[in-house]
Parts: sequence; C-alpha cells; structure tokens
Amino acid sequence: MNYKILILFLFFCFKIQAQEKKDIISENKIEISSKTQTIYILGGIASIITKKDLAFSKKYNIQYHDFGCLAPINFEEYENKNAIVFEKLNSEHGKHWQKEIKSSAIGFEKWTKK
Repeated sequence: MNYKILILFLFFCFKIQAQEKKDIISENKIEISSKTQTIYILGGIASIITKKDLAFSKKYNIQYHDFGCLAPINFEEYENKNAIVFEKLNSEHGKHWQKEIKSSAIGFEKWTKK
C-alpha cells in the first residue's frame, strides 16, 4: 500500500515540475515581447505590495512578481533576470532607484555588492 502512495506522490511531483518548466518558458516569451520589465521578489505567506511599491512600478515601468514564501527551484536564474533589470534601471535612471526598490527583490543585495 505504501508503495502505491509513494508512486502516486512521485508521479505528481514530476508532473508539477514539468508544468513549472513549461510556465517558465512561456513567461520568458512574455517578458521578451513586453516593454515592462519584471522584478522577482520573495514575500511572506501573503503578498504585500504597498503604495510605495506601486508608485515605484509606475515610475520605472516595471512590475513585481511575488513568489510568496516559497523560493523558486531555479533561484539563480531569477537572480540573473533581476540583475539584468537592475542594470537597465541603472543605465536609464542612475542609482536613485536603488533607494526606492522593494528590499525583498531576489538578488538585489548580492548585485549591489558587485
């Protein structure tokens, strides 16, 4: 009986992982074709986007994608995506935006230490 449950569990895990990879590929296509850049953040149990965050989004033409309390499997990929957006913001707006960005942006602290 336990083997059947284990096999079902593994099946669903593989199915979820395959679906997540498919979503990432389609998400990248959307990002490339969109003029709005996405900054990926880690939140808590509930997503918390403040008025300050909305103002930042509007001012710099970006959007936030909140993963909630669960970090994505390919964390480094999202750090790299954010680093590209950070570089673009730096080239277009100088360093002023760095004081306004949401502190939970994935890889922001690591990027600023470079």
